[in-house]
Amino acid sequence: MSSTTFASEATTFESALTSLFSGPPETTEADLAKLFTPTFTQRDDETTRDFSAFVAHIKWLRGSLPPGSVTLKITQFLRDGNQFADRHCSTMTMPDGKVSAAETFMFGEVAEDGRIEWVVETVKRK
Repeated sequence: MSSTTFASEATTFESALTSLFSGPPETTEADLAKLFTPTFTQRDDETTRDFSAFVAHIKWLRGSLPPGSVTLKITQFLRDGNQFADRHCSTMTMPDGKVSAAETFMFGEVAEDGRIEWVVETVKRK
């Protein structure tokens, strides 16, 4: 089992997820390398991304969205050893002012070094 990390409690996990969408696009890879392993994979309803593709996706979001345009609130969080589950609601304000809301159910695993190894998530757009 890994030691206490940002993925140990709902509040720190929520802050880490929210941080994905802030920061300059050019620091995306370095920022994400602090939270995710080099072998990280993310699978959602539409695609599967390795670390490189995930970095490219988040970099695009950081470059496309106004600062502070993503809000995220964890409503449920469970941690059992290296496994975690989370349910969160989010809103995203697009550059044109349109607001998109979603509810996400996420499952994942924390590597021995405390970073996230993989996540599988499903997103319900509201």
